Amino acid sequence: MEKKSRHYEFEGAVLDMPMFYDELAGRYIEEYRNFNEEPAWTADGCPIMHSVEDACPYGKWDEPSRCNTCGECKFFKFIAQHSPLGVCRQKKQLWANKITGRGSNM
Repeated sequence: MEKKSRHYEFEGAVLDMPMFYDELAGRYIEEYRNFNEEPAWTADGCPIMHSVEDACPYGKWDEPSRCNTCGECKFFKFIAQHSPLGVCRQKKQLWANKITGRGSNM
């Protein structure tokens, strides 16, 4: 079976997400990497994240709940309608802050 991937280009970042054929679903499904272990960043230094990640302490929500996720945060922007991936726009999460020690240690 041929290998497939989905290509994303957004905000200066390029991602190729491998896909696998799921027999039960009867279609190809993206296989997402762990962005905590293998981070990716936009050209502006914003982290690319999965929408179901536990939210950082800097998040903001319309209706805070006990289980806030990145995808529900006002700072999170999805990269495409069909994708659970997105970009965190919280300034305290910028790549520059990771190097200098400011911001979250996520």
